[in-house]
Amino acid sequence: MTVDWLGGVFDYSGTVLSRLATDGLKYVAAFVGSLAVSLLLTPLVREAARRAGMVDMPGGRRINAHPVPRGGGVAVFIAFHLMLWILFRSLGGDLGSPFTVFWHKRFLLASGLLAIVGLVDDKHGIKPWVKLGGQVAAALMLYMSGVRVGGLFVAFPAWLDCVSTVLWIVTAVNAFNLIDGMDGLAAGLALIACVGMAGSLLFMGHSAATLPYLVLAGACLGFLRYNFHPASVFLGDTGSMFLGLCVATMPLMTGTRKELAASLGMPLLAMGVPIFDTLLAVWRRSVRAMLPSGITGLKSRLRVMQPDKDHLHHRLLRDTMSQKTVAFILYVISAALVALGLGGTLLKARAPGLFLIAFIVAIFVVVRHLERVELWDTGRLIVHKRGTIRLGILMPAYMAYDVICLCAVWVFARWETGMAINRAELIADLPMFVVPVFVMLVASKTYFRVWSRAQIRDFAVLGLAVLSGAGIGAGIAWLFNEDDPGVIRFILVYSAFAIFPLVGVRIWRDSVGGLMQAVERRVLLDKPGTARALAYGGGLRFRALLREMAEKSGRNERVILGIIDDDINLRGRIIAGYKVLGVLDELPEMARSNNANSLVITCELEESKQREIAARARALGLSVTLWACCENSL
Repeated sequence: MTVDWLGGVFDYSGTVLSRLATDGLKYVAAFVGSLAVSLLLTPLVREAARRAGMVDMPGGRRINAHPVPRGGGVAVFIAFHLMLWILFRSLGGDLGSPFTVFWHKRFLLASGLLAIVGLVDDKHGIKPWVKLGGQVAAALMLYMSGVRVGGLFVAFPAWLDCVSTVLWIVTAVNAFNLIDGMDGLAAGLALIACVGMAGSLLFMGHSAATLPYLVLAGACLGFLRYNFHPASVFLGDTGSMFLGLCVATMPLMTGTRKELAASLGMPLLAMGVPIFDTLLAVWRRSVRAMLPSGITGLKSRLRVMQPDKDHLHHRLLRDTMSQKTVAFILYVISAALVALGLGGTLLKARAPGLFLIAFIVAIFVVVRHLERVELWDTGRLIVHKRGTIRLGILMPAYMAYDVICLCAVWVFARWETGMAINRAELIADLPMFVVPVFVMLVASKTYFRVWSRAQIRDFAVLGLAVLSGAGIGAGIAWLFNEDDPGVIRFILVYSAFAIFPLVGVRIWRDSVGGLMQAVERRVLLDKPGTARALAYGGGLRFRALLREMAEKSGRNERVILGIIDDDINLRGRIIAGYKVLGVLDELPEMARSNNANSLVITCELEESKQREIAARARALGLSVTLWACCENSL
């Protein structure tokens, strides 16, 4: 098996080398030619932009320390189209399907329109919706000229094909537009994307289609000579939108509908960094637009189209304080994604395993990255909205949800056991299982319970009601389906899976509250001025304190660092997500190592013991409070 795998890789390598030997001169001419044009044009465009007043001044969201001309993307635009025109002329008017003279003329018109929109924005500044209209117009022009998604596995109808094509192009254009906030970033990522897609096409046997990618790569590299930190010229909207348009549309020309997933797979990986940043921006700004001004600390609500300083490069820059380091980190991530795509192209049979491992690693990295901004803001929104939901609305909502879930579980159980799913079965068999469970839920007063304050016994009653209803349905089904050998397995699957969605929706509040508390803790740990507290006692009072803090998520100014407990058996254990650090005698070391500035007593103690602990804590410079939830006579 290993020999076959290595043999396949060597076969691929031999094929690629033969193509390089045959067409190597064209590849070199395409790359070096556009590189030379870009190197020569960029200083001229830079000077023209300075004289035209297209200059980025320091301040606001800008991270440049001195005025820098923008609009340098004109040099990339000209170098790309000029070199393509030269190649068309020298190669007899055709680079090979699908990049023909017809395609180049249409693409020149569409990209020219987008370049004009970018130049106007670089010079005067235009409203976001006007810029979006220009992007949509350019995408529609390309769609009408034959640049189309076409479909995935099955052909799309015309309207869906148009919508999906425009959406794909506009998303990519804005992805590069948004990521272009730091020296050399957008041009460098586009360069890596072009090299990766050219390599992918070589592996797939489309050698002629690599020339436009090499031309764009050369134009980007030439521009990077002047755009890398410290940059003397910026791409501007003219260049960033043009790069997004190229990377988005050229792959659509190189794949049939059956190959579309593979055709777009490499561009998606190659544009992984800018697309991920764009999705985060939409998520983050949408959530913040729904948050009240009182929670955000601003005088008015934020707008979805309002720019911010929480893009990937902004966050990394706050951590590293070096534009070169940030650019290098994002280059490495993009190159790794491209290498993953090329590995998938080489190892077709083993690509799913490769992508699965990469996906799991990416999920871990992404969640760690999101928790302090997007998850934090989303949690604050959920907590805020949770307090505005009226109980009268929850009862019918829970009822509708339960019925829908029970129907879905019935369908899943039928499918899993290989039983028929048709109209007759829906009418005859579905009510037999859904109705008894629903009746038992009503009989057990499930819809009169306040689930945000539920205890374990409430969930036990819910589980018992579901299992009882499923059992009654199973008995009825047995009476009418005794000769069906699959009915027993169906009943077991249905009974096992029916309880999960019904319980899950009722614990989502506590789950969100717990997640919010964990995220808030990490945010507060890095926030200056936060009270950093050690908790003495990990019993019921400690958990009551955590519940109180969860109710105030987003408004807390204190973070619990860990627990002190005199039970030596609890050392190193985790209680409600917090580690037991040690016993009281180790307080000085724990306070020093954790940089604590306060102590909260969360257990019942005699007054003499309280005074002793308070004295020891104050001697270490810690403030002391007592968390008490007790009953007093009035």
